[in-house]
Amino acid sequence: MSTAVSSSKSTTSALTAKTGMGGLISGMDTDELVEGLTLASRTKVAKQDQKIQTMEWKQTAYRTVTKALKEFQTKYLDVLSATNMRSESFYNTINATSASTNISVSATSAANEGTLTIGAITQLATKQTVQGNTAASGPLSGKMTSADTGSMSEADVTALLTNIEGKSLKLTLDGKVKTVTFDSAFMASARAKLTSDGLQTAFQGAVDKAYGVTAANRTVAVAVTGDQLSFTASGSQITVNALNEDTATLGFLGLKDGQSNKMSPNKSLGDLGFAIPLESGVETFKTTINGVKFEFNKTDSLSTVMSRINSGNAGVSMSYSSITDKFSMTATNSGVGENIVISEEQGNFMTALGLKGDGADVTAGKNALLTVNGVAITRTSNDIVIDGVKISLLKTTEALEEPITIAMKADASALLEPIKSFVSDYNTMIDLMNSLVKENKDSAYAPLTDSQKEDMSEKQIETWEKKAKAGLLASDPVLRGIASQMQSMMYGSAVKGGISLYDLGITSAGYSENGKLVIDDAKLKTALETKGSAIKELFTTADTGLANKLNKVLLAATKTTGAKGSRGSLIEAAGYESTMSDTENNITESIERENKTKKKLETRLKAEETRLWAKFTAMETALSQLNNQSAMLTQFSAS
Repeated sequence: MSTAVSSSKSTTSALTAKTGMGGLISGMDTDELVEGLTLASRTKVAKQDQKIQTMEWKQTAYRTVTKALKEFQTKYLDVLSATNMRSESFYNTINATSASTNISVSATSAANEGTLTIGAITQLATKQTVQGNTAASGPLSGKMTSADTGSMSEADVTALLTNIEGKSLKLTLDGKVKTVTFDSAFMASARAKLTSDGLQTAFQGAVDKAYGVTAANRTVAVAVTGDQLSFTASGSQITVNALNEDTATLGFLGLKDGQSNKMSPNKSLGDLGFAIPLESGVETFKTTINGVKFEFNKTDSLSTVMSRINSGNAGVSMSYSSITDKFSMTATNSGVGENIVISEEQGNFMTALGLKGDGADVTAGKNALLTVNGVAITRTSNDIVIDGVKISLLKTTEALEEPITIAMKADASALLEPIKSFVSDYNTMIDLMNSLVKENKDSAYAPLTDSQKEDMSEKQIETWEKKAKAGLLASDPVLRGIASQMQSMMYGSAVKGGISLYDLGITSAGYSENGKLVIDDAKLKTALETKGSAIKELFTTADTGLANKLNKVLLAATKTTGAKGSRGSLIEAAGYESTMSDTENNITESIERENKTKKKLETRLKAEETRLWAKFTAMETALSQLNNQSAMLTQFSAS
């Protein structure tokens, strides 16, 4: 490896200015001469490059440590972590259980050992609902062309048949599209009896033919009453559309393109066929639900309207069933009380939905009723907390049944793995810092220059740079200070609750392990089973708790917030990605200063090279002139 960088040429920067005439006349290697004469200047530039590279590597090493410390802090000391060892609830080992299928139970941080007895659950809490009592959609029907409203004379039927003969329309049943054609068979059937009854028979036959069914298994029923044509399908959605934009045919039948017997979520309010029509002349409907104001335009789709209500703060959920063709609104909160209050300030939108007025059926909410330890209890929700135990009521019981027992018992085994993981990750963190602090620096390996890398393979470069990076933080006072604080705190922390880490079976791994910890599993298990409250106090006491003190040490090293000068020691030294400190730190500022120095050295080098090239070019020019004069003299003497 060392032979790859043995020459003085390979350790310096390349020429930056090659201007002028090379040694065409003198035969001298001008590049080599200029390179040799500027060796000192180029060496300064190369050393400056190496200095900057070293600082960048050092910054990366610092940030690697910062990342490790922050990840440890996030996992074990952050308030949002499930394994936050600063939180008293983390050490709650109470486990609540019950054999009953009528409830589900779980312990909270306030639970204590003991039992609860539920004598009966006589009623579950329910939510108030409002639902339309009739179909929200108008029927899929239309008034056919007739001379007298309400009836179809033979002349009316004959004229209608003439207008629709050979024409077609599309009928969609629950997404299945069929073409209904008024063909010769339809015409023959209708003309056999030029009355409303005859038309009904003909229309039903055409629909049955389109769907390939008979009277025994048909879904779509056609009715003609006077001059009214209608299509029905129990529990299904039917939609009529023009075929090839032939809306005229639909017009003769009194139908509209896209007309349906159910609500279509993607249609605008103005295009929906409500059974109770929207108030004429109103373009914006204003309503209030539980004090929250809503405004809807006629151009808004039904799905948009429902989404706004459901995502709003009114405390309700609105839905539509295409089976029943009814809207319903359910309160978010359960229990007795008026949890759905609807008022209309402009227009009759809620009335059209069937959720307001005489068309609305209101079902009041109920409270949960139960007895616990012989005491009757009323709650508005089926999720209740009693003595630190969360109880979810699932089914009612009979008073004479065997009472439900909830047992709360301490189970410290759940803390075993988190504490072992805490110690393991702590050891990894300490090992990282100690390895960097105790790593030896080999002065024979400096950062490679670009010219050096040109003569080396990728593997050689990788091996060299690994050795060059070693020892960058040897005996580093920042890392030594952090590691020392952590170790002295873990070994000499104030005893709380009458115990220390030693009483948990957590001790030093020995001098050779440089501050790492070791666990006696058996002793830790025993401590968890017998000293739960003392362990909680050891870690969580406000100022002297082990976890709180460790958190302060890590924050003092990795805090990224605040103005420069008030951040953590590692952050002040090297900064951290994606924060203001990324550019506001000591190493970055030093790199900027060194880059300015490098730029000055490069400017001087270029000027020096330019000056030397100019001199050699002048020499070559003079030699060329002398050669020309010599040739002329030779010619004169020959003549």
